[in-house]
Amino acid sequence: MRWLAALPVALGLAGPALADDIAASEPRDLSVTIYRDPGRGGGGQIQLGRLGGFAVITETRTVTLPAGKHRLRFVGVVDGIVPESAIVTGLPGGVIEKNRDAALLSPAALFRAFQGRAITLKRTSRVTGKAVTLPAQLVSAGPDGVIFRTAEGEEALRCTGLAETFSYDRAAEGLSARPVLSVLTSTSRPVTAEIKLTYLAEGFDWSASYTADVDPAGKSLNLGGWITLANGNSVSLPDARTQIVAGGLRREDARRLRGVAPQVSLNCWPQQRTHQIPRKPERPYALVSPYREQPDGEDDAYLRDSNIVVTGSRVMRSYEAMPAPAMVAPPPPPPPPQAEQLGDLKLYRLPERTTIAARQMKQSRLLDQPEVTFEHVLDVELSAFDNGAPSEVGRVEEPNYSTPRPVTLVRTRNDKANGLGLPLPAGQLVVRQGHQGRMLPVGQPALRDTAEDEKIELRLNAASDITVERRTVRVARRKQWQHLKFTSARGEPATIEVRFTNSAAMRFDFGDKAETFRRDGEQVLRLQISPDSTHELAYTVSWN
Repeated sequence: MRWLAALPVALGLAGPALADDIAASEPRDLSVTIYRDPGRGGGGQIQLGRLGGFAVITETRTVTLPAGKHRLRFVGVVDGIVPESAIVTGLPGGVIEKNRDAALLSPAALFRAFQGRAITLKRTSRVTGKAVTLPAQLVSAGPDGVIFRTAEGEEALRCTGLAETFSYDRAAEGLSARPVLSVLTSTSRPVTAEIKLTYLAEGFDWSASYTADVDPAGKSLNLGGWITLANGNSVSLPDARTQIVAGGLRREDARRLRGVAPQVSLNCWPQQRTHQIPRKPERPYALVSPYREQPDGEDDAYLRDSNIVVTGSRVMRSYEAMPAPAMVAPPPPPPPPQAEQLGDLKLYRLPERTTIAARQMKQSRLLDQPEVTFEHVLDVELSAFDNGAPSEVGRVEEPNYSTPRPVTLVRTRNDKANGLGLPLPAGQLVVRQGHQGRMLPVGQPALRDTAEDEKIELRLNAASDITVERRTVRVARRKQWQHLKFTSARGEPATIEVRFTNSAAMRFDFGDKAETFRRDGEQVLRLQISPDSTHELAYTVSWN
């Protein structure tokens, strides 16, 4: 029988060793690369509660592992982590399995942890009206309510109509206040290693915004840009090396497996009739009472209080006697992030480390480009063929008038010759112009993703001091004689470009002195209008 006694020992030695939990150190270095929400577009507004972007986060941590199999816990990962994307490098034994621990500290988790255990119930006595405490046991908690057991029997929480709550007698075991990712690993020898954890996390986004301040001469502007970083998670990323990625990233929607979060409801109808429940809280809940006018004379008596008046005058005299502090020049802005090529996308590295706080948005400088030259043009859009003209051949006795409104354009090219020459991510842009010493907005167009050496054209607003009138004076079978009239009430010269839509197959005759060209298949007429003047032009348009 001696071998039977030794059998459990032999089986224990042959069985696998249980893995013990070891926590990695807090992150010693953080790197965050944020990708923009592809569905929002560059010009949409960020909503902190609905962030559709994501981030690639790399954490550098240190861990000390004895020989054997261990469950390595990364405490404090971002709660929007995609667990299947996690990659751990630097472990000598590699990774056997990964797990996103769901035992987070929450009201529902506390209910589950203390189910069947003792709690302390605090309620209002029906006899004395004072708060009393008594021991109880938590029986169950779920969507239908919370049930506990006392010496008087089983009851539902907060169903007495009186103030009632409870507390736990000790801390819950196995619950973490911070998100945790754990991996199973093994090592044949004790080791202290520096490891890197890289993973995708949802609940991030970024956007770009710009300001363009036009100089008084109207020939150049100062372009400033800011990057807004948004973190919708409950975990902050302190002192992180931050990058953003601009461009049209293709991302397929994949269905992720998610556990069903248990729900606990504390709703219960009080044991009263509906007319006995107060419509609004009474004291002591109304901690701030509304302002009430004082009876006649009391306000004046308060203002006549000599102590208050004298003290105020002394403070004012002391402030007047103090010399004004010397103005300190503000520190120079940090250098703008440098753009790098990432496939067909652009990656911007912020020059300084930044803290992306939990459930917050912050801004960081993108660029500051002074003296960007541009061209100021009034854009007029006209159909090449006057559909409203009579179909009969001959002179038009009652001509059809078209009165399009010119739209102000700011046009430049993203190159070094014009003071730019760097990739510009899409975003909202506010154009401001000086008026009586103040910079006032004159337009808010959207800027699309713009590569180097690409044309930039910003549509601002319709001009009200220049009118355009087009009328057809004569009609042939495949030809129209048209007349343009420009009236300017502006005190400065203006450049007007008339774009004729649907003009790819049309032939125009504006005369020898007109400046015309084709752009994107459309016929364009360019004119210079003198201040406070009227300019007229007759031309023909024909087609096959």
